[in-house]
Amino acid sequence: MKTLKRAGGLLLAGLLLLCLAAGAFVVSRLYLFDSVDPQTQAQYDARLETLKKENAAAPMELDPYGGWVNAPESLGQSEPGDYFRVEKRGGAWWFITPDGHPFVSKGATDVQWLGATYAEGPYHDVLVQKYGAEDAWARAQQARLLDWGFNSVGPWSSHSMTPLMPHSIIILDSAGLAPRHPSLRLADYWSQEFSVNAATVAKQRATPYVEDKNLLGYFLDNELIWGADHFLTNKSLLELYMEFPADAPGRAEALRFVREAAGTVERFNADWGTKLSEWRELDTLSSGNFRPKTKAANEVAGAFAVAAFHQYAAVAIAGLRAVDPNHLILGCRFHAYPGDAMVRAAAEHFDVISMAAYAETPPVKEIDAIFGEVDKPFFIEEWSFKSRGTGLLNIQMYAPVVPNLQARALAYVAYVESFMRRPYAVGYHWYKWMDNPWEGVKDIIRGDNFGLMTWRDVPYMPFVDFVGEVNRRVEAWHAQGGR
Repeated sequence: MKTLKRAGGLLLAGLLLLCLAAGAFVVSRLYLFDSVDPQTQAQYDARLETLKKENAAAPMELDPYGGWVNAPESLGQSEPGDYFRVEKRGGAWWFITPDGHPFVSKGATDVQWLGATYAEGPYHDVLVQKYGAEDAWARAQQARLLDWGFNSVGPWSSHSMTPLMPHSIIILDSAGLAPRHPSLRLADYWSQEFSVNAATVAKQRATPYVEDKNLLGYFLDNELIWGADHFLTNKSLLELYMEFPADAPGRAEALRFVREAAGTVERFNADWGTKLSEWRELDTLSSGNFRPKTKAANEVAGAFAVAAFHQYAAVAIAGLRAVDPNHLILGCRFHAYPGDAMVRAAAEHFDVISMAAYAETPPVKEIDAIFGEVDKPFFIEEWSFKSRGTGLLNIQMYAPVVPNLQARALAYVAYVESFMRRPYAVGYHWYKWMDNPWEGVKDIIRGDNFGLMTWRDVPYMPFVDFVGEVNRRVEAWHAQGGR
């Protein structure tokens, strides 16, 4: 489905460019296609007015980190500490600031001095011309974030933001340097090189932050492959491990795992549709022989993915803890809700379970169902809605598209309120600070409306005004979610 949507988006892009080249219309007229209907405008106005009244009636007092000083007595009290931590208070999970106050991480990713493409060039030049120096830019972005109700910055943000407010900018990329799958970003978690490289990466990237009081915690990696539901593959992790070289430790472990799961050659043949005469022939099978076609084979493939995850997490965390024993481990940033078995496994290793959730609604149905068994905090570290009303093409299909900025605001509040009224929710980071430019079309159309601002550093005011009121209401919703 993703491939079909992506192909459709590219076709639409091509048709639009042909129209532009022919002079059929100009970009400014794109805004006319998505005018705000009266019903949406009325809903926007009414909800914004309600949020403003509720926030004015119960203003929050904040500590220097953004923690809730005048939180209800029902949340109890926490002692100050050296670093951010998580605690269950009033029946709900919270981050706790070093000053001892409850905190919800409300952030944005990619708050970046280099601009929308993270590189020297025209997008960075816009910021240099406006702010002059990086320090002035950083303080201006801090003021914006606070004005819009945010209190954190997420990954891919400039390091100049880290002294100014809480952050989780570090993705260790623990699996980035290990022996890799021939064509995918997948490491051999049983290799000695993975252990060595994970420790090396942790030392290099975590050492500067060991005493950083603004650091919420570390992400180990980003959107690794754990199964056929990943957007980069339709193969199980077991199939992919069988594509490693013959002498790879992970491939040997995969063979050992399936043999032990079957017990006998006859059972293996029945489960996998093969015709082995003896176990010595197991190593001659191709990865295609390990595509699950039966319920039993699917269960084995799923169990292997969990075993690989345990191996990965244990090694990566050991490397990090040797450098920094104090800060939280925020997980490995699953690309979506990873399934109940993987959530159970993650709960054994991580302080917080993090995931992206690009959908019209957060994965509350799935988390609600397992939360009684897995009592852990959850963090949505990437999500977004894009508007057609900005004149952008929106060709990347991993976030919902709505008609206009008012509809985007209403989608934002529905999503945030649904998630933050849950006792397990501890934060969310919007993807992202600025729109994605599309460099294939110079000065005509700029890619995807992920941003709170255009790449020219201009805020989407009908949207961000609303976002600020929503963000200032979140702690009250969450306090009610623990009851």
